[in-house]
Amino acid sequence: MNSAHTVVATVTQHPAYQELLRKRNRMSLIFFGLTVIVYAGFILTLAFDPELFSRSVGSMTMTIGVLSAVIVLLSAVVLVSAFVYISNKVYDPLLAQIMRDAT
Repeated sequence: MNSAHTVVATVTQHPAYQELLRKRNRMSLIFFGLTVIVYAGFILTLAFDPELFSRSVGSMTMTIGVLSAVIVLLSAVVLVSAFVYISNKVYDPLLAQIMRDAT
């Protein structure tokens, strides 16, 4: 049991782990900010200009509300996919290297 505590202490004190935490937290905040902007923009537009969402898109029968809702959903999929890709390609290899150094 003491060995597990030693590994944890070694990993948390590793300078590369501290850098990994800073990078991951910064990236999380960026993605959080983008998500808030998209969703807040949608909700605030709905709250303060609901007539906008009832207008048709050009000569189509689809409304701006339906189109913007689809864009909000697609943005969520894109943001989650981008975060997972970055996590798998950047953060996971760094963490694996830190674990190899710690053991």
